[in-house]
Amino acid sequence: MKQSRHQARTVALQGLYQLDVTRSPADADVAALLAPWLTEANLQGEARDYARQLVTGAWTNHERYDQLIAGASDHWDVGRMAVVDRNILRLGLYELIERPDVPARVIIDEAIELGRSFGAAETPQFINGVLDAIWKRDPACQAARAAREAQGR
Repeated sequence: MKQSRHQARTVALQGLYQLDVTRSPADADVAALLAPWLTEANLQGEARDYARQLVTGAWTNHERYDQLIAGASDHWDVGRMAVVDRNILRLGLYELIERPDVPARVIIDEAIELGRSFGAAETPQFINGVLDAIWKRDPACQAARAAREAQGR
């Protein structure tokens, strides 16, 4: 499932990117938007569902996540960040906060990998710094950390 989840995250990033650049509403039809990318990536079953969950969750909560990002990224206006960077951060935050079944280190490492693949040279370091800062101090992340500890993750 590791590779499938990586593919799901890649497809999710593509979907989030499109939602962002088209300024779609928070309740946009994710299933229709993702259909071509899911087919192209040949994602099936659980990986397909995971990609949909990632996009739906990250986009529905993107305004909340943007506030977290703004608080952790000194001197950076979220709206002026590279579209890829802010959507990798949104994706990572959704998983960190809402998916305690996934180890935090895996989520952050995957976000850094997405940054290497799709961002600028400085993207991986930026992604790591922002996600790490939010993970360490945000109350929602502290609650998610407690849930992971309870599950032994």
